[in-house]
Amino acid sequence: MKIQNKVFSNTLWLITEKLINIFGLVFITSYVAKYIGPDNFGKLSFATYFFSIIQTVAIWGSDTICVKRLSKNFHSGCFLIDSISKMRVSIYLSLSLPVLIYMYFYSDTLSFYFSLAVSVSSFFYVQDVYSIVNDATLKSKYNVYSNSIGLILSLLIRYLIVILNANILFLAIPIILINLFPLILRRLLHNKVHGKIVTPRSIFVKKKYLKYAFFSGLPLVISSVSVAIYTNTSRLMLGSIESKSALGIYAVAITLGSAWGFVNNAFVTSITPKLYSSKTHIDAKNICSFMSQVIILFTLGYLLFFLLAGKLLLSTLYGPAFISSYGVTLPLIISTGVSALGMPASRFIVHFSGYSFLGKKTLITCGIGFIINYLMIKYYGLYGAAYSTLIIEVLSLTFFNYFFRKISVFKMHLGILNIRSLFNLIKGNKNGQ
Repeated sequence: MKIQNKVFSNTLWLITEKLINIFGLVFITSYVAKYIGPDNFGKLSFATYFFSIIQTVAIWGSDTICVKRLSKNFHSGCFLIDSISKMRVSIYLSLSLPVLIYMYFYSDTLSFYFSLAVSVSSFFYVQDVYSIVNDATLKSKYNVYSNSIGLILSLLIRYLIVILNANILFLAIPIILINLFPLILRRLLHNKVHGKIVTPRSIFVKKKYLKYAFFSGLPLVISSVSVAIYTNTSRLMLGSIESKSALGIYAVAITLGSAWGFVNNAFVTSITPKLYSSKTHIDAKNICSFMSQVIILFTLGYLLFFLLAGKLLLSTLYGPAFISSYGVTLPLIISTGVSALGMPASRFIVHFSGYSFLGKKTLITCGIGFIINYLMIKYYGLYGAAYSTLIIEVLSLTFFNYFFRKISVFKMHLGILNIRSLFNLIKGNKNGQ
């Protein structure tokens, strides 16, 4: 019962943090979007896209690897985190600097400064390994404290820039602070609670952990990058085939269509340690089916809300220039739900050491997604971008996952229909804990 209460409490902390994020994404960002217009907002979105890919590569799948290791052996997990943190920084710098040099010589001034700000912010995010420890040990409240302070400070500065009618280049400041402050605060909190992250003394041990981090993370980073590419290729192609203005409208649709996903992430993050510590494949299947059932309920709830209040929300927050985002947002809401259902499926596969499978699967998904995106955007524009994302997510969740041979993902999905097993799982938790 104690563990169950910790999971519930951890989920509430994660949701609290993300609620503050939602306030920033929807309300404050709407002021910024309205202030700088669709074209400049598209440039900011373009810069964010490029460095999100680099950030994903630098993380190297380490979040999943470290949470799994920390859930089983905290001391060993800390050794692994030490090796991964150094690897993250090296990878990020080697990839981001060439992009910044290119942007300096071949893009306009505003795009370069936005790119520079996003790059610095992403660097601080890549350095932050302390949030992994908090999530794995069900102490996400520390992440909430630090993220909330950084976010609130960033939002206040953005709001002041709009109110004071300042130069839009000043937006670089809050973009950097949103990840810098949480890193500093989380490090201080971690050192106070756990002490400094222990570094293995033996060079042999360091190399052993670094080798494990590299090769275990390789399939996951291929998977993560492929996901980042096929979920964001629509933005890149839309900006190239259509216009930066269309990209700005699409960015608003993505914001509203995916903003609610924080609930899914919070819930899945809290349950994941329980999944990785499960003893049998039946327990693992039931836990993943349970996660999927809850995600479906969240998806239906938000979809209904947006159908009823979406147009009013857009006109009030973003203004007439962004009202065309409404129809584009609806398929993106469903797409976000389907993508969230992929989290339990991926963790189910990781639990059975399917790292290599995930890497291969997402590479194939990325290639097919590129073709689908190009054709859909070329012939259907904004709506083509939205529906191509949905099609790709459905394929990734179902058809491609069903080729995993060690355990049946299809049977896990069938378990979603078994409501009785959901109640049995909850009852079992209460009796056993």
